[in-house]
Amino acid sequence: MGATGCDSRQDALELIERRSSTRQFAHDVGVSDEQRAAVLHAASRAPSAGAMMMYSIIDIREQATLDRLSVLCDNQPFIAKAPWALVFVVDYAKWIDLFEHAGCFSPEFNKRQGAEPRRTPGLGEFAIAAQDAVIAAQTAVIAAEAVGLGSCYIGDVVENAEEMAALLDLPAHTVPLSMLVLGVPAKERPATPHPVANLVMPERYRRADETMLDAQLREMDEMFRPHACEEGERVRDIYTRKHTSAFMAEMCRSMERWLANWTGEDPLNA
Repeated sequence: MGATGCDSRQDALELIERRSSTRQFAHDVGVSDEQRAAVLHAASRAPSAGAMMMYSIIDIREQATLDRLSVLCDNQPFIAKAPWALVFVVDYAKWIDLFEHAGCFSPEFNKRQGAEPRRTPGLGEFAIAAQDAVIAAQTAVIAAEAVGLGSCYIGDVVENAEEMAALLDLPAHTVPLSMLVLGVPAKERPATPHPVANLVMPERYRRADETMLDAQLREMDEMFRPHACEEGERVRDIYTRKHTSAFMAEMCRSMERWLANWTGEDPLNA
């Protein structure tokens, strides 16, 4: 266990409170086999719909793959400097294989069971499988923190769908929904503040009124001072840097391709 780890008495709420994304990793301290095993085991213990585990975890340690991921994931060099990456793949391909192996697609079985004939997975399966994958990823994040590893989510793993599918050999009925880079933090970082205004809504969804919208602007600006100097500056920054950015346009394009890959309508690795 790394020097920044915590013992078994560490309170889970404290781990969650102090956790912050890590983008600088110590070069002189590697990730041990025990740390890797603990993180992967914790991910496997995450809640899963019907215990179907509709996700797969691609365990990446080779430098060449990390280098390529750093380019494909919106050119972020720190990814290549991480000693370990985990790609959480929304995966129904393995269930298609299992169904076929168990004879579920045979006409005799369908007639005997009164089952629907074979169909491709749709957005219903995607919704459930995506929840499985993200829950497993977050469980891995907390486990990593507990054993002295920092982590950072990389949502850009869905970009450049064609090249990403080729790099990771992803078949039809899969989507690489999220990636974590992990390693021993190079230095301690204070926890990043998170906005809470307009977050929890009692009983029903509620659109924000003018008072709440003003409160959200103030909270966002206050969190990012001294960078946010004018009212609403942080929200406008997010609008231009995230919402209208080139990388988001590519992410949206790639997600259309991934969804076609998910249903098998247009596989990326045909």
